[in-house]
Amino acid sequence: MRRIVGVVAIAFAAYLIAQPLVVANALGLPHETSTQWINLRASWGGTLAGLGAFVAWLPAPRPPWGRLAIALVAWAMAGIGIARLVGFAVDGGPDTRQYIWISAEALLAIGGLVALRRK
Repeated sequence: MRRIVGVVAIAFAAYLIAQPLVVANALGLPHETSTQWINLRASWGGTLAGLGAFVAWLPAPRPPWGRLAIALVAWAMAGIGIARLVGFAVDGGPDTRQYIWISAEALLAIGGLVALRRK
């Protein structure tokens, strides 16, 4: 059941990543610049994608808390980073801060996944 919930969350996240105007209109968020569009995709669709992946990934009914924390951060950062890269490709014009964010997201996602493989 958790895998189904995770996949449904990922599917809805893909919709939000593809249609960031839905989030902008629903929440009254600004969407004039490419940076704002990228942030809408990453913050809402990307976070939901990462959480959906985390839920689908959950390995056992009671995994160790440390492993859960590492996985949650890794999957969340992976989802946000992927959505941000989609924004780079679709919206163009990322500013310097966007490059800092994607670097941090990639570092946390890769670091977390490496740590999970070692445990």
